[in-house]
Amino acid sequence: MSRRTKRTGFGIIGAGRWGITLSHVVASHDNDTFLWCEDAKRAGLLQRKRSLKKAVPELAELHERVKVTADLAEVVSSCHTLIVACTADVMRDWSRRLGTHVDGSHVVLHAVRGLEPATLKRATRVLREETCVRKVGALAGPALVEELLAGRPNAFICASRYPEVVARAREALAGPSVRVYAGKDLAGVEIAAAASAVAAVGMGIALELGLGPATLSILGTRGAAEIARVVSAAGGDPNSAYGLAGLGELLALRESESREVRAGRLFAQGSTPAQVEKKLGRLDAVGAARSFAALAAHYHVQAHIAAAVTALLDGTLDARGAMAQLMTLRQMNE
Repeated sequence: MSRRTKRTGFGIIGAGRWGITLSHVVASHDNDTFLWCEDAKRAGLLQRKRSLKKAVPELAELHERVKVTADLAEVVSSCHTLIVACTADVMRDWSRRLGTHVDGSHVVLHAVRGLEPATLKRATRVLREETCVRKVGALAGPALVEELLAGRPNAFICASRYPEVVARAREALAGPSVRVYAGKDLAGVEIAAAASAVAAVGMGIALELGLGPATLSILGTRGAAEIARVVSAAGGDPNSAYGLAGLGELLALRESESREVRAGRLFAQGSTPAQVEKKLGRLDAVGAARSFAALAAHYHVQAHIAAAVTALLDGTLDARGAMAQLMTLRQMNE
């Protein structure tokens, strides 16, 4: 039996809130699942206790078919498909580690919501630069931790040029309450996923300031329009901004009073990014706001909502000043 034939499992790279959730969902679809945790002590604790209440309080017990390990080589040698679930700032380091173990037969997906801070590169580009894998894809969409774990109807978009990548994503995640849609617009899906959290922070600011439904509607629709302009400039399909990765995820974040929305509320109360992360935990939205605003500037595209949120994060504007700035922009066409 060849080494490749022995690979029957799915590997989740990253044991944070999102990685733990994905591993549980994948295992619940009758898949042997390996969850890689960078910290050996934490991996041992999670393997023994089968839960990590601080990270995922909604999960009573991790599925029995999930094996938690700090041995990356074991995960890669046991799995034909790997799903990277980390923050954008560590994506290159983790990809480099994967590069020492993977071969061309592996499929690698990522569920990273952000761009590499230093280079503004998308996660699939980082994967291609640091590994030999070419069958890569991006997972995004309105899927939320609490909704997935409760078994409520949910959906992902899997973007890839390779049908095999989409097929593996469906094998891992699709079920009675989860749909996995296919798309080929990697640039559009990755940029939209990076930016939707930024608009959600803006909505949280507006909610805390007591602004009404009209303001939220403006932030949602104009936020999607900003994403579409940047996607188009980056060579993607602007329609992706209005799909599951863009507007779809933004609506889910808003309606669920997500961590991103709660972060916006705290920023509006005067909290600093460090204070917000101490209270809510690590937030992709903080880095995503800065990188998306920088990407828009790189392409000379107007992204006023991202710029206002970034100014708030940097302390150059307060919440009311940020909203006032958005409403005093020059008039423009729809």
